[in-house]
Amino acid sequence: FDEVAQVIARRGPANDGLDVCCGTGAGVRMLKSVCRQSVTGADRVSAMLQKARIIIGKHEPGPATRFVESDALALPFKAAFDVATCFGAFGHIEVQDEPAFIASVAQALRPSGRFYFVTTEMPPKTSRVYWSARGFNAVMRVRNALIQPPFIMYYLTFLWPDIGERRCAGGFSDAEIVHRIGDPDFRWLVVEARKCP
Repeated sequence: FDEVAQVIARRGPANDGLDVCCGTGAGVRMLKSVCRQSVTGADRVSAMLQKARIIIGKHEPGPATRFVESDALALPFKAAFDVATCFGAFGHIEVQDEPAFIASVAQALRPSGRFYFVTTEMPPKTSRVYWSARGFNAVMRVRNALIQPPFIMYYLTFLWPDIGERRCAGGFSDAEIVHRIGDPDFRWLVVEARKCP
């Protein structure tokens, strides 16, 4: 999170920030270090938000903080934020729902707002990472076919460069890798997508 905070700070000032699928608030805490006025955490799981409120606390230094229970595919904000982030939640979003997710984040951002997320590229088919992820996904699909309600959690989703190529339909003018974390065999990519002006 520290590296992402540094990237956001270098790329320009932000007054209001949104962490989508905030969980227990790690991304919210990071945004509090770079935003000047307010930070909002949104998640659809009320238990996660309750933990986040306790962890972050009302009196922690930084801008005003609030938590909102909301589905990431239908965020209740319009042009309210300069910066949005999302960490580690893409496996919970079905591939067919990715366009709705992108459009929902874009709607929450002001014109020229920035969306930062961490992803990776598809590993080679000869790698252990590729086959471990594919095996896990296969088990989850069988589980979800047999047990209801389904639990959506898949690996190797929302990958670069595919997700960068889908940005325009969702309201973003461009997307670029702004930072790399890890080694060449497997690295995380910090991507910045800019909302259309």
